[in-house]
This record gives sequence, C-alpha cells and structure tokens, in this order.
Amino acid sequence: MKGLLLNQYYIVEKSVWSTVPLGLLLATVLLFFDNLIAQRLAALLPIIFMASTALEVLKHESISGWDKYVLTLPVKRNRIVQSHYLFFAVLTLVGLLIICIAFMLVQYVFGQTPSAGYVYSVMNVLGLMFTMGFVAYPMTYLLGTEKAEKVAMVSTAAGLGAIFLSSFVYQLLIVPLDVLQGLNHDLLFSLSFMIITFILFIISYAISIQIYKRKEV
Repeated sequence: MKGLLLNQYYIVEKSVWSTVPLGLLLATVLLFFDNLIAQRLAALLPIIFMASTALEVLKHESISGWDKYVLTLPVKRNRIVQSHYLFFAVLTLVGLLIICIAFMLVQYVFGQTPSAGYVYSVMNVLGLMFTMGFVAYPMTYLLGTEKAEKVAMVSTAAGLGAIFLSSFVYQLLIVPLDVLQGLNHDLLFSLSFMIITFILFIISYAISIQIYKRKEV
C-alpha cells in the first residue's frame, strides 16, 4: 500500500507543490476581501485544485502504461483501488488544511473573521469533492484509464450539478416543513449534503473494487 501511494505521489509531485502555495495565496486574498462570493471561491479553489491533482494520477498511469503493468504485480486488486481512494482523500484533506491556514492568517494577521457562510461553503465543497470521487473512479475503472481526462470533466460537472440540484430540492421540499422552522437551514443543508455524498463515496469504493476485480490484464 505504501509503495502504491508513494508511486501516485511521485507521479503528481510537481503539481502538488505548485498548487499548494497557489491555493493558499488565492484563498487568503479572497478571504481578505470579506465578500460572500469571494469566501465561497476561497473554500472551493484549494480543495478542487488538490482533488483534481489526485484524479490526474489515473491519466498519467494510462500514459505511462502503469495501469496495465500494476495488474501483473503480486498486489491485490482491492489494494490498488484502495490506494487511489486514499490518495484522493489525502489530497482533499490537504486542500482542507490550506483553507484552514488561510482562515487563521486572515483572522490573526489581518484581524478579519470570515462569516459562518465560509464554513458552510467548505462543507459544500467537500460534498462536491466526494461527488467527483464517487463518479470518477468507478467510471474510470469501467471505461479505462485512457478516458480518465474526460471522466474527470464529467465528474466535475456532476459535482456542480449535484450541489445545485440538491439545493433546489432542499429549498423546495425541506425548507417549507413546519417541523424544521427556526433551524439554521444553511448549516443543515451543508452538513446533510456533505454526509450523504461521503456515504456515496464509500459505496462507490465497494463498487469500484468489484469493477476492478473483473478488469483484464
């Protein structure tokens, strides 16, 4: 497992070390403007940079031929899938760490405190990333890593579509319920969206293992 994770890291090492400072700079500058739209972008950019970098691994594995070579190694196929999901999760957490650092910089260095909407945006973005993950990996294993770039585009569109559709449905069906009046609906929606998409991400992991086990060398 350690070897698989290190291999993925070395594949995108340059991308990781270029996007980390870029994400931190953009998040800090956007938070400094103290604007709701800017705060949402500050939450979005670092995490999506890192998650997209994780998805790049699949494309590079196809280009180098590693995706076929690894199937001949004495490594269980579920371990290969697990390494992809873990690497995606680790880089997503790195993106989360970046926005936390940006939050502290703006608060303690510049004396500004981002609104609660920033926290809700972070949860929404995590939900978006989980959506990208649970769409991208099963589709890539099914269609082949040579389609990884197109699948990544589809997964990004799916993530954006999921959050907008979920928000619309929530506003239409959940907000009017009398039993939920007086609750913080922004927090409730963001937390629910993040938890549901995380569960779907875990389910897609099980599906991906079954698809990958049937993959021919």
